[in-house]
Amino acid sequence: MRTNKRIAEAYRYIEPNLFIIGLFGSIGFPAYYFIWTYLFPQPYENLPLRLVCMLLFIPFAIKDYMPKLFLRYKEKHFVFTICFGLPFFFCYMMIRNEWSIEWIMSFMAAIFLSIIIIYDWLLILISTAIAACTAALIGYLTIGNISHGFHYSYVVVFSFSYFTGICFNYRNRIEIESKQLFSQSFSSGIAHEMRNPLSALYASQEVLLELLPESLTDDPQHNRLISNAEITKLRNIIKDNISIINNGHSTINLLLSSIDSQKISPHSFHHLSIGDVINDTLDVYGYQTKSDRDLVFFQINKDNILFGNDILLRYVFFNLLKNSFYYKEKTNFKIFISVYSKKNETIVSVKDYGKGIPLTLIKNIFAEYYTSGKKNNTGLGLSFCKKVIDAFAGKIECYSTENVSTTFIIRLPSISSPIIDKIKYDLMAMKSVLYIGNKSKILSDLNHLAFFYNFTLYSKKNSSHSIIDIDGDNYDCIIIDINSVNSHLLRKIRNKIDTTTINIIFVSHTDYDNKIILSDTYKPYLFEYNHLEVLQKKLISQLFSKRKPNNSLPSPASVAKNRIMIVDDNVSLRLYSGILLKNAGYDVVEADNGLTALNYLQEATVDLILIDSQMPVMSGIEATKEIRTNNKYHAHQHIPIICYSGSLDENQKKSFINVGMTDLLLKPTSKEILLRTVNKWLQA
Repeated sequence: MRTNKRIAEAYRYIEPNLFIIGLFGSIGFPAYYFIWTYLFPQPYENLPLRLVCMLLFIPFAIKDYMPKLFLRYKEKHFVFTICFGLPFFFCYMMIRNEWSIEWIMSFMAAIFLSIIIIYDWLLILISTAIAACTAALIGYLTIGNISHGFHYSYVVVFSFSYFTGICFNYRNRIEIESKQLFSQSFSSGIAHEMRNPLSALYASQEVLLELLPESLTDDPQHNRLISNAEITKLRNIIKDNISIINNGHSTINLLLSSIDSQKISPHSFHHLSIGDVINDTLDVYGYQTKSDRDLVFFQINKDNILFGNDILLRYVFFNLLKNSFYYKEKTNFKIFISVYSKKNETIVSVKDYGKGIPLTLIKNIFAEYYTSGKKNNTGLGLSFCKKVIDAFAGKIECYSTENVSTTFIIRLPSISSPIIDKIKYDLMAMKSVLYIGNKSKILSDLNHLAFFYNFTLYSKKNSSHSIIDIDGDNYDCIIIDINSVNSHLLRKIRNKIDTTTINIIFVSHTDYDNKIILSDTYKPYLFEYNHLEVLQKKLISQLFSKRKPNNSLPSPASVAKNRIMIVDDNVSLRLYSGILLKNAGYDVVEADNGLTALNYLQEATVDLILIDSQMPVMSGIEATKEIRTNNKYHAHQHIPIICYSGSLDENQKKSFINVGMTDLLLKPTSKEILLRTVNKWLQA
């Protein structure tokens, strides 16, 4: 494991306790100067050195208020401060105090503190060795003889303390990491088992939509014993099912991204409309009867844009509605949802006229595993709601009058508030941006922004061969200088990113005569470059906006004659995907594993392969390696091979690309994305 990663993990482990460490360090170092000088006088004291240690520890206590530039170096500052303030300081003071009992005991305490705080055996050994050697060197340079009062038995005691402390701490760490690995493995297993039936169900819904006519007039033989109204109803039901499946997969993704840090991950946060989230919640909530919807009243005077995740926020409202509907049988039961603005926050009120909550119970309402006697209640719903709102930098409160009403108040900061700016700044360090063009001024400004926000910046010239290598999934935003590219190249770039949700920015400027007119679809992403501030505002806005893929489909006539091979051990998915591709004008062949596919490729040719990564007999990974490296399949060594898998984390993506796969699709994918991705690579 790289040193930087070890430092980052050590910092993440101790971060919740940094305030306490900073408080003790900033107070303890100067306070003990007076203790060792006046209360229990020691031969040597050093107030300036103690003040330096105090200054190093203060940022821990005020870490939420430190400048943004400091945050880039917070992990390195953490390791340096612990190394300097514990092993170095106490070792140096022990030497200068001629190895007195008080300072030997203090150094022993510093040993255990450093082990507890840093929590990584290798970092502890390295930092302690460097600190002790530096302390000994400085002691030698200042007083010459550093062995006065020293006894070799001290080395045995110190070594025993360090190695036993490290061993026990390492054992605890292994235990914790094994539990985390179990949680990740368990959640991955659940996700995999959920995705398989969901994938088949999703594909079947797509096929039903494909085969079901828009109306009776689409059936020339008029053989269907079904009315137009029933057809409309069926199509709406199928569309609702697809929407629910999409939401389920998004929830799975959030679960998997949050399980690692044991908290709500902000990686998926974006700008969202509070009005859209609540309206969507009320539309898709699972009411027990149709009349239940009439019991909910929603009022909003002005829609507000907030920062968070729409799926998580919808879950909060789902939970509040579920709790409210538990007492719907009460006379005059109603639920009122109101949204209004106050200063720099948006306030959402969810009020029900149900049973109410006794005043003595309200204080525990957000505690984990707390239940108020409801049947089949786990006591996790409201506690998770609080975690979600906390992650949004907001607050949730509960007020109730027993046998009258219960009101939940959610306070969320506005999109322009300082706390949201800080969250965005932290998230920017995880973003990657690609610039396509040759305007040096824009690239220079982007480099300034990349340094300030610590995001990763890539740039490509406007040569067509480099565009072919773009994988949209690797970037959070692509900035395209439309004055530096021609229409043909721009179309190629769009084909690469249209099937993704990646954000795009088209930059124009007045220095060039070459003007490209964009279609109405892309005009919202166009802005004229003037200066750095405008670019900065546009970039941040786009990075945290949620873009939908362009769902316009290729016409069947343009894709006829191409033969596609679907390789998957799931019969249903082969069948459903095959129907969609055949109806789009493609010729489709099927194989149930990698070996069957290879045998077919020795006898006939195909233009593109859709292949599952995990199959019996031979996996998609093994089959891809054979196709790319074995001369038996020389006719297919350069054709597009798209991995069509139910699980794609970052490590898997890299490994799939390394073995020769051209692109990646996560099961299930929509008809639009499937057809656009296939068409993209067939035309590349």
